[in-house]
Amino acid sequence: MPKKKRKQLSNKQILMITLCILGAGMLMLVASILLAPSAEPAPVAQSGSAVVEQGGTAQSGSGAGSASGAGSSAQQPAKPTQSAQTQSQGTTSPKPAESATNTKPAESSTSPANSAAGASASGSGASTSGKPGAGSGAHSSNTTASASSTGAAAQKPQASATAQTSASSSTQSATASSSGAGTTSSNSATATAPATSTTSTKPKSNGAKLVFVFDDAGHNLNQLEPFLKLPFKVVIAVLPGLPHSAEAAAAARKAGKQVILHQPMQAVNLSVDPGPSAIKPDMHTYEIEALVRKNLAEIGPVVGLNNHEGSLITATQSAIGAVLDVCQAENIFFLDSRTNAETKAPQAALERGMKIYERDIFLDNEPGRDDIIAMIKKGLAVADKKGHAIMIGHIWSDGLAAIISEMYPDLVAQGYVFTDISGLD
Repeated sequence: MPKKKRKQLSNKQILMITLCILGAGMLMLVASILLAPSAEPAPVAQSGSAVVEQGGTAQSGSGAGSASGAGSSAQQPAKPTQSAQTQSQGTTSPKPAESATNTKPAESSTSPANSAAGASASGSGASTSGKPGAGSGAHSSNTTASASSTGAAAQKPQASATAQTSASSSTQSATASSSGAGTTSSNSATATAPATSTTSTKPKSNGAKLVFVFDDAGHNLNQLEPFLKLPFKVVIAVLPGLPHSAEAAAAARKAGKQVILHQPMQAVNLSVDPGPSAIKPDMHTYEIEALVRKNLAEIGPVVGLNNHEGSLITATQSAIGAVLDVCQAENIFFLDSRTNAETKAPQAALERGMKIYERDIFLDNEPGRDDIIAMIKKGLAVADKKGHAIMIGHIWSDGLAAIISEMYPDLVAQGYVFTDISGLD
């Protein structure tokens, strides 16, 4: 069979095909440009800049904000994610060391349930102590709330703010590495925590005064000895009519401690025996005055007195008024242990134009070490608020003297002043 001749394309046809191919290519190029997602230029971290999270807002640690190659686009705060936190290792700012002002008090802070701690067992009609002497036990919480609960504890930095700081710093580092502006070492994007403005030794207290009163001396000298060795001023309250009353008072004075009469008084619960030489509800005012003078002569010289038990007597204005008359005549102070929220001592003192003192904290209603420390911290909160705190404990309380002695150096470093009642004037 004869071969068919191949059909040759003309130049015109070749030109048309070429134009069509070029046109199709141009259309695809335009379409890809129009349909491509827009992207803002990534910001570049300048060398030496740092991001520190303050209150949840990212700020430049060096004062120069991060910028893109053109310097016109501000970086948006990055949300903390797990991947960001993982990436931030070695590049995030270390968590600032807690300052002394962030130390949680107590107790300090302060539980509302414990803020009323400090009334005596006599006020509730029960003696809770198994220690020497009837009615010499710890005090129950039937009095008015102690002001120590008003101390506010500083909170620690929130974990979420720390996580956000970590994420922001890691984002800054990742952006700098991907900007094409050159390799930046991890230190250039690391936010270095500023030095703490308050060290642990900087005083937290502006000279607030702490007064420790130790009741129930007179049963023996062995229990008293640790309190006489405390290296600061304290008040020793001595019960009258006991085998070692006068001897305990003399030992306390020799040790340089302030001595006061711990005057026994009848509790609301009449079955509770407050001990020898106590003021009873059936006494006339002149009998009360004579009894208090006799007890002062046994324990004295003293600079003041406070009540032992006495929730009934302190709530009787005529009876407590007779005690204040002796204090005024002898030029000694009265410290109301506030074993009863209904105490009439403030009204009786107002009638006589006298200044009296009031207990703020009972330290050892609960005898455990942690409980005592918590009550001391409540006392610190009271002192921070009103300038001083009067805290009452008992010499039969095991470990109380040792606990206070352990805390003493740090409390002095914080600015607290240890003194006695006279030091409050």
